[in-house]
Amino acid sequence: MPRNKEFDYDEKLVTARDLFWKKGYNATTMNDLVDTMQINRSSLYLAYGNKHDLFLKSLVNYIGRKDKQYSEAATKGEKPLDAIRNVIYSVMDSALRETNCLFTNSVFELATTDKQVRDILKKQNLKAAALFEKLLKQAQSDGSLSPDKEPRALAYFLVSGLVSIYNTHMVFGDPKLTRQTTEVLIGTIN
Repeated sequence: MPRNKEFDYDEKLVTARDLFWKKGYNATTMNDLVDTMQINRSSLYLAYGNKHDLFLKSLVNYIGRKDKQYSEAATKGEKPLDAIRNVIYSVMDSALRETNCLFTNSVFELATTDKQVRDILKKQNLKAAALFEKLLKQAQSDGSLSPDKEPRALAYFLVSGLVSIYNTHMVFGDPKLTRQTTEVLIGTIN
């Protein structure tokens, strides 16, 4: 008779995600995962696969969390540019509160060497760029964004800027500089 899992899959995935988020992929060992998740090694492998598989699942989980954050922030704006500002400010607030970002860590630690991670990150960047581009085109239609701005290029710049907010805060740990970086980014849509 098969044994029932003695743990909550999603809860343990969040535990692993948070460990990768804190330590990064390369610094996290299987022993760290077993100890932090409080499940035995064989259960970990059976439920999540190897370390890389677990990391990919953790990254997708983290991105889902960020998608929700961005969607909620975007719906708070009555006008398209307000929606973009809200998304950018939500990223700044997260950077100041969490001081770290699994997405940003993955960009710098793994995107150039791990095709699966790069594909996940690229898919998310494309999704965020599409949201920004749609909002920027709406802003041009309602006259709140200059017609000489190229929505697609600006959208991609804004997506890169979101990573720069985290990067600034992670490297310098200066909340004032992080806020200033955010304002510079927002200035590109004014």
